[in-house]
Formats: sequence, C-alpha cells, structure tokens
Amino acid sequence: MLKLIREYLQRVPFTPFEVHATNGDVFRIEHPENAAVVGHVAVIALPDGESVTNLSALHIVRVTGLQEAEA
Repeated sequence: MLKLIREYLQRVPFTPFEVHATNGDVFRIEHPENAAVVGHVAVIALPDGESVTNLSALHIVRVTGLQEAEA
C-alpha cells in the first residue's frame, strides 16, 4: 500500500486520494504536501494543520482515488 501512496503523491497532475485504516479512519489527502512515506510508515497531516498521524503499513487496508471512492 505504501507504494500506491507514493504513486498517488507523485502523479502529475496531482489527484486527491484517501487512505483507509484498519480502525475505520479515512484520511483524505487533498495536496501532495499533506502526506509522505517514511520507511514503513505513512505520515499524514491532519485537517487542523497543526498535527500529523503516523500510520503503519500494517494498518492501511485501502488507498483509493476520490473519483473511485465516490463512484
């Protein structure tokens, strides 16, 4: 899944996507600077703009583009 996140972050033009976690949380990535992959972890900026969450690759169940998620 981390490879897929990297691919979404590098798309030109960038298209927003969602990262779905095992606990049911869904993180919407609206801009390529809102997420990064570091080692085996996805670092995702939260909407408040003040904090991030570190999401282990083991806890990522799905990554979808917004067009796919809304269809």
